[in-house]
This record gives sequence, structure tokens and C-alpha cells, in this order.
Amino acid sequence: MTVPERRGGDKVVPEATARLEFGAELAPPLSASWDVVSSPLTRRELRGSARSVEVASPAASRRRSALTKARTKRRRSAKSTTQRDVIRDAAVKKTLSKRLLSFGAMLFAGTLVFAMTVPAHAFDVHPDDTALADAFAMEAQTVEVDPALVSLSERDAWTVTSWAEMLRLRYGNRSFDYTIGTGPIRWPFPYAVPITSGFGARAAPCRGCSTDHSGIDFGSGYGAAIFSVADGVVVERSTGGGTWGNFVVIESTTPDGEVFEAGYAHMASGSSALVLGDQVRVGDFIGLSGATGQVSGAHLHFTIKIGGSFVDPFTFLKRYAS
Repeated sequence: MTVPERRGGDKVVPEATARLEFGAELAPPLSASWDVVSSPLTRRELRGSARSVEVASPAASRRRSALTKARTKRRRSAKSTTQRDVIRDAAVKKTLSKRLLSFGAMLFAGTLVFAMTVPAHAFDVHPDDTALADAFAMEAQTVEVDPALVSLSERDAWTVTSWAEMLRLRYGNRSFDYTIGTGPIRWPFPYAVPITSGFGARAAPCRGCSTDHSGIDFGSGYGAAIFSVADGVVVERSTGGGTWGNFVVIESTTPDGEVFEAGYAHMASGSSALVLGDQVRVGDFIGLSGATGQVSGAHLHFTIKIGGSFVDPFTFLKRYAS
């Protein structure tokens, strides 16, 4: 083999010829007679040289590839081992927490069952019954009742009175008997009509009805003719609405010269032709009894007012009309 020819910029120091036997490896020169000084190689030339070496020695290339794969495999196996360790630790912690929770639940259930089956006084320390009785002992009390005050016969004679009976005894024991007269002051009906409710305090017969009755109620039924009790003038008139419904008020004078106002309330609608200022004679037609206003049934509500205050009409009529 001959030494390669000199390239541009290369220095060859003294040339020499060497003979290589077939199959011998190229070895670096052993003496100064074989020195070739070359200029630096470019990156392209270096890459080309590396490729030529790989082509020339495929075994070295395989060794390098195997080494690279082994390193990559070791890295991956190390990373996988780390992840498995983390997962294993988490699983161990989770399993431990589940076991603790299960143990706590079983302990609570057992305690609850035990508490419900054991009697409440199982752990009670019974004190001495005698000492407990002495601690709560109280002085005895006695009540003496005079036999003259209460007797068994009086106690057995007690009765119960209903509310309706109490109202009847309080408000229904009045006598409303009267006779019809023909004087200057008369009753509103020419015949005796029962009085169903008196003047003053009473049990209200309906929702909204008064408990302090301002007059007396004549239970004449619906459509009975009503007449004036005295001579007078119409001073108040209403055809409906309000508590009295259809009513008329007539101002008159007693034989003694006392001025009074007679009111006729709850008359049937349209049954009275009177208007304010009309002159009325005793016995004149006033209207028909009805159920207008606040009522529990058809009747005439009759009132007498003297000096601005309502008085008992029954007492007034008994004095002047009977």
C-alpha cells in the first residue's frame, strides 16, 4: 500500500513506503517518518466519516444500538418502578383507612346494641331505701271541715245547669202581658203580639246582633200591619241597609208634655210610604213587619227614646197605652 497523495494544504514529512500484508490492521505510525498534518475537518466530513466507519464495522454499530436500548430500558424500568411504588403506597394507605373505618363502624354498632339491650338501672347503685324515705319525708297535713257547712245530702243534691237554661233564667223570666187601649198613645198592633226579646242586656240571637237591646221585639211574623202609637212627625227615614234595615222614626209628645221618639225597624222593603216631614196621626198605617237589616227572623223592633237616650218601651207603653 502506498501513502495517499498529498492534498492541498497538507504537509508530508518525509515520504515513506510501507508494505502491509493482507489482513493486517492499520496501526499508527511508530516513527516520525510517518506524520501527516491535515487541516481540521468540517461537520459534513465528520458525519461522512462516522457513516463510513458504521458501514465498515456493522458489529460496532449493533453494539452501540444495543447499549442505547439498554440505557433507555433501564430509564423506563426505573420510572415504571417509581410509579408502581407510588400506586402501591396509595393502595396500602387506602386499605388501611378502610379497615379503620370498618372497625370504627363495627365498634359503634356493638356499643349501640349493648346500650339498647342492657336495662337502664343495670349500673345503678341502689341506695338504702330507709335513708331515701327519711330524706323525702314531709310533715303530714290535715284539713278540718265544719260538718255544719257541708253535708253529704247537700253534696248529692248538686245539679248542672246548661248555658241555655242560664240565659233563660237571666233574660227570659220577664212578664210581657199587656192589654190593648184606645187612648192618645197605643200599642203598635191592634191586638196582643208576643214580645220575643226585652229591653237591655241579653244573649245576642244572631251574629252581629246586639247584646244591649235598645228596644223590644214583637214576634208578629212577616207582613203584619204596623200602626203609629201616637200623633207626630217623621224625623228619620231609611229604606234599607244598616242594622235596622227599612225603618222610620216619628217624634211625638206624651199627655204630660214630654217629647219622645218612636222607632219602627226591620220593616219589609217598600212597605212604608212615609217620607221625612210627614204628619202622622195615632193609629195610622206605618208599614209591614219584615226581616230587613241585622235580624234572626221577621219581627218589629220598636224603640222609645227620651232626651237622647233609649228607655224600656214596654214600661213606657204599659204606663200610657194600657
